[in-house]
Formats: sequence, structure tokens, C-alpha cells
Amino acid sequence: MTISLKKALGAALATLALIMPAPAPAAAAPSPEAQLQMIAEAEPLWKDEFVARWDKGQAPFPYLRRFNPRLTHIAVTDLDANGRLELLVRHAMTLMDISGPHAAGVVDIPIDISLSAYEISADGRLERLRAENGYDWPDLMNLQPLSEIDEHGTRWHHVRTVTVSRSDYFTDNDPSYSYTASYQRVALYHGTLRCQLLAAEKGSYRDVDSPSTCRKIHVSASVFDGDPAHTNMSGREFQQTDLYQTFGDALLPPSSIRWVSGDELNRDPQEALAASWAGFAYGVIDGKG
Repeated sequence: MTISLKKALGAALATLALIMPAPAPAAAAPSPEAQLQMIAEAEPLWKDEFVARWDKGQAPFPYLRRFNPRLTHIAVTDLDANGRLELLVRHAMTLMDISGPHAAGVVDIPIDISLSAYEISADGRLERLRAENGYDWPDLMNLQPLSEIDEHGTRWHHVRTVTVSRSDYFTDNDPSYSYTASYQRVALYHGTLRCQLLAAEKGSYRDVDSPSTCRKIHVSASVFDGDPAHTNMSGREFQQTDLYQTFGDALLPPSSIRWVSGDELNRDPQEALAASWAGFAYGVIDGKG
């Protein structure tokens, strides 16, 4: 009797499949309380986000020297909804951190922003994530957990980042400031914090004596969707685009991420981390998240 090689191999593989153990299911993430403890115990890793806590003679992130430590805030989240918690760190500086004087209506708007993100790994360690910057860093304090999932299964969160600077026409008698509003989306994907720029709005702030009188003028906006009609639009044209209107929906509800100051984290890590996590809420857009 002749048995073909193809049939023999098939039988052997079938037998092997019967005797091989089934792959073990992925280990469930530890409880949030256990993960908060892991983050607190990883203090030697995240303490380098604070210049004052650098080890003598060390400068792990020299660029952090330019930021105002009072504006450093942290948040505990689960943005990719994988059950493994993240620690987000937001750094910023404003006009108050450079020589002035400056108008009251714009002094609290950042002029520079940076970010870091950490996540509990599958083996239970806190790891610093890689960051993929699609334009300027997003202001994570404007990030909300409401999300939409693309065709690849990536969960995206919308962020609107506003920065300001003195305009080229600034005078003491006629103070004006330039601003940029970046419409971005952020995702955690395979150990990388991804950021994509969807649209940008540029213009000026005038009448800046107080926050209540500060107003926008000379607005120009572009949506980066390949449509020539969406380039150099007026403010009114931009507000009529699907992106602008959908983006507004994505920013609701507020207060779904609880930010606490870096000072609170350094003073009592466990208390600060627990307080931040208690304020986090998952969300969806139109049932897609």
C-alpha cells in the first residue's frame, strides 16, 4: 500500500496538534489597586520627570529645564482600554515664564508643551512609552477618554492643543499675540504613543487686557484630508467642516480625566495616583469606542 507524502504529513500534523498543549490565554491584568501600587513603587523611573529630583550630576532629560515645574501635572488612565494603566505626564510653560509684561488675557495659555507616557507592561513593570510626534506635542490636559476605533482596531482620542506667542506686530501700545490651535488625535499602540495632526488653525488675539475681552482675529485654517478646498479656510468655513463639528462632539463630557499636580505625586505617590484614577471614566463616540 502506498501512502502519499502529503497525507503522511497531514496525519503527523494532526497527531501533533492533539498532543500539543493549547496556548495559554493572556494573563489578566492585575487589579487597578495593584497597578497603582506598581506605579508608586516605580518612583525611581518617573522621578526623572522632575528636574529637582535628578540624581546629582545627572540630566536624563535636559529639555525639561525650560518648563515651569508648577505646571507639571500627571494623570492615571487606561486610554487603550487594555486593562493596563498608564501614567501621563504633562509639562508646560507660559508667557509668565519669560520676560514680560504680558496681557492678562493670554498669560495662562501655554507657549510650549511636552509630554511623557508610561504603561504597566504585560509582565507587571512600568515602562516609558515611545512617542511619535505628528506635529507639535498635544496638550494632554485637553485629552478626553472618549474614543473612536479605526479599521485597524486602534483607539483614537481627540486633542485640541492651543499655544500662543507674541506676534511680529506686538507693541506696548497695541499688544497682539499669535496663536496656533492644533486639532490632533492620540493613540496608544503597541508600546508607542502616536500623535497625528488633523487640522491647524492660526490667527491672532487682540484686546487682551483681560480674559473676558480677549478675541480672535485673522483666522486661517486647513484640514489635512487631501481636499484642496480645505486649505487656508476662513474661520467660518472651518467651522462648517465635518472635522470641526465631529471634533467638538469628541471633547464631551468634560472632567473624564483627573489631573493632579506633580507636587502632589512627589509628596504622596499612592494618594495622588489613587485620586487621579478615581476620576477617570471610559467613554465612546456613537458607540464606536
